[in-house]
Amino acid sequence: MKNLLLPIFAFSALSSAAQTTVTDADLQGAYSARQYGKRVVCHDPSIVIDNITNPASPTYYIYGSHLGRGKTTAAENYQEWTVFKADESNATATNSLFCNLSGNLVNYSDAYATHAVTSVKDYTGKTVTFGNFDAHGWQKKGNTVKGMQWAPDVIYNKTMKKWCMYMSLNGDNWASSIVCFTSDNVEGPWKYQGPVVFSGFLGKYAHNGYAAADDWKNTDFTIATGETSLPERYNVGDKWGSFWPNCIDPCVFYDDQDNLWMSYGSWSGGIFLLRLDKNNGLRDYTYTYPYEVNGKAATSAAASANTTSDPYFGKKIAGGYYVSGEASYVEKIGSHYFLFMSYGGLVSTGGYQMRVFRSDNPEGPYVDCNGTSAVFNRYLMNYSATTADNRGVLLFGGYKWDPMSGAEIAQGHNSAFTDKEGRSFVVYHSRFTNKGEGHEVRVHQLFLNDEGWIMAAPFEFDGETITNNDIATKASIADTEIAGDYQFLRHEYGQNTEAKAYETPVNIRLNADGTISGAENGTWERTAGTDYIALTFDDVVYRGVLVRQTIDYTNIPAIAIAALSSSSGSTTLGQKSYTKQQEVWAVKADAKAAIKYTANKINLPFDDGTVLEETPVLPTEGKLGTNISWKSSDESILTSDGKVKGQGEVTMTMIVSKDDYVYTKDYTIVVEAEAEKDADVYFPESMEKNTSAAWWTNFSKDYYTLKKGSKAELKFYNYSNKVANWNNWCLVAANAERGAEEYGEHFVLRNDNYGWFTVAGGNTNDNSSNVEFTLQSDYNWDTFLDDMDGSLVDMNVEFNGNVVKMTSTITTTTKKVYNYSFSMKLTQPEDKVVLFFVNEGSYIDGSSLATGINSPYVITKKAEGNGKWYNLNGQQVDSSYKGIVIVNGRKFVNK
Repeated sequence: MKNLLLPIFAFSALSSAAQTTVTDADLQGAYSARQYGKRVVCHDPSIVIDNITNPASPTYYIYGSHLGRGKTTAAENYQEWTVFKADESNATATNSLFCNLSGNLVNYSDAYATHAVTSVKDYTGKTVTFGNFDAHGWQKKGNTVKGMQWAPDVIYNKTMKKWCMYMSLNGDNWASSIVCFTSDNVEGPWKYQGPVVFSGFLGKYAHNGYAAADDWKNTDFTIATGETSLPERYNVGDKWGSFWPNCIDPCVFYDDQDNLWMSYGSWSGGIFLLRLDKNNGLRDYTYTYPYEVNGKAATSAAASANTTSDPYFGKKIAGGYYVSGEASYVEKIGSHYFLFMSYGGLVSTGGYQMRVFRSDNPEGPYVDCNGTSAVFNRYLMNYSATTADNRGVLLFGGYKWDPMSGAEIAQGHNSAFTDKEGRSFVVYHSRFTNKGEGHEVRVHQLFLNDEGWIMAAPFEFDGETITNNDIATKASIADTEIAGDYQFLRHEYGQNTEAKAYETPVNIRLNADGTISGAENGTWERTAGTDYIALTFDDVVYRGVLVRQTIDYTNIPAIAIAALSSSSGSTTLGQKSYTKQQEVWAVKADAKAAIKYTANKINLPFDDGTVLEETPVLPTEGKLGTNISWKSSDESILTSDGKVKGQGEVTMTMIVSKDDYVYTKDYTIVVEAEAEKDADVYFPESMEKNTSAAWWTNFSKDYYTLKKGSKAELKFYNYSNKVANWNNWCLVAANAERGAEEYGEHFVLRNDNYGWFTVAGGNTNDNSSNVEFTLQSDYNWDTFLDDMDGSLVDMNVEFNGNVVKMTSTITTTTKKVYNYSFSMKLTQPEDKVVLFFVNEGSYIDGSSLATGINSPYVITKKAEGNGKWYNLNGQQVDSSYKGIVIVNGRKFVNK
């Protein structure tokens, strides 16, 4: 660990100084919101910089699947783009991106038939005839071009002095190809130069232009390998994807020796690498590859999923065994080549996420912080709540900062670039929790920590000028600026991506003495003369950088920390336990702006002059790192924590603080609500005490009615068949008891972090009905089923301000403790809610808690001769009595 730059006494004035009170006048204009009118929709965005046409003022382009595209000249940000020319909706050649060999515009569907290159040098260096290879003809019979033009990558070929577009033309049953188009202009029109690689020559499925038998003869296979018959290793029947790649998702890049390479592939047999011919943009057939299995020479007699090099497909650099992984992208940043991959499925519930490996060489091997290879040697689930393998640095997962209307989720299929100023960026598409399957492009700057690993900045790029060289050589942020109140966010491996899980920040404070307090405790250390910083939590060191940024959707400046545990942490699988190569963000927003933002955005239960007729719910969590507290002028009427003790006039003072500033505002209200009484305690039991009941059949014996301003405590044991996560308790909040004429359910909340809004429609995974709710838990999903069986649930439910709030402390049989909370604002005003429980494959039992009897002995029959029997009311009973009995001071259950 490097030494702390400043001694503790240097911060003593800051740590002991009193906060300065600010008024509404002081906060006038402290921040403003920002709207973006030209977000671009481009799936699988590939970035390319046109610094050829006008080197002094480059234009930035993105191309994506289905001819998605956009451009901008605004190098200060990449948040707004202009769309040019036509996409796949264009049914004619007008305004097309493509042309034929004569240069005449053609529709995209006619662009793949005839290519410009007619001869190439084969694997021996001999010039041979090349073509013609109709790429659309290679697609599986019945496939069209529309909807199957996937993930193009564009690069300027310095030898040809042309722009080259490498397009995946996908086909079912792996009948895909990657082809090269060329143009004198980065906006096209693009001319078919020729194919680069084919996949799916199975000899089993007919193609649009070729028969199934000997289909490989219609590819460049012989030119690349010299083979005049198909080697046995490709005769794999319907198991092509178990051994060989799907030829999609190209990434083309130059190495330091000016060699041109293309990585490609998706799931299936893995990601492969080929060297390209700089003279024509196609494959360099003179650069040959041996057939190797596990890095050793092998015969071609049989296919192996452990193929690491193949004469036709090139060198395997990642994936295999149908392990999730696609969209490879290689970019040299600093002294390493970084391989980006996208794991998971691309839909909002698919778990899409970017993982990163690095190498000293373009051909690999690519490894993560643990030294684990990007190549798999067996199938392992490598994302989601059921992950069995966490290789690859997680660039970031689902997350939400306060000003975001919905969380970013399913981010991926990225490209990356380094601009002429030396700044590096990641460009990706993201989905959102509030936009269904809609997606947009986002761009974040990338930084290197002092161990040479990359991390993404917490916010979108907004014109920041800092470079990696700046970070390593100077301290651009003053030492006295670092201490203060931050929002802190961890990017967790093993997120429940199927449930659209995302991380939200908590408040921490970097204290002047080098300690960290708040929701996380630890220490921090700044490296002298640089913008490197290290944060330590639970003996895990996160090595990162200090940068200035602007908070998304606002103009609020912030000091941002991005850090990575690149050489520290635990590799024990589990969402909270895997901390090796984990990225964290910490953000210190401008104090005045954050206070003003909080004052504007928090929901208050009253205004000045309100007549309060129900118990208020006082907000106690600030935004953007602020802290909120309350002070009552009369604790005998309304306490500082919002409890009604009497009636009359009272002044409640809201106190919002951050760093060196504090803001107060008084609300004088008249309390007419009934004084709060202590919560009623209940011990619910299921009607059927077995774990075989079907859904909506096993209800609790009793209903529990909560009037506005009241609360209840419910205690019980939960028993489950452990078959599925939902085979545990469910809490129902309704407007009446079941069977009543007006009966309707406000919500059904399952124990496993999921619920639905019966009357309003929608659920907590995809809240299309826009119900206001919060849902949070700290479960370990790897052990959830075992943990919930036999667990003790201590639940509190409150009904205040038309909001139903549930908080539960769940203690397992092994004494692990989980916290689970849910709140929902009812869609219609109600005077009361009716609670009950329902179980499927499980039951609840609070009876032993009600009597204070824990773990009674269970017997089939108790002989009366052993002593007199008494029930729990002290009444003597005989052997026909069923239930808990006391005999000679011992407790039994007689069944």
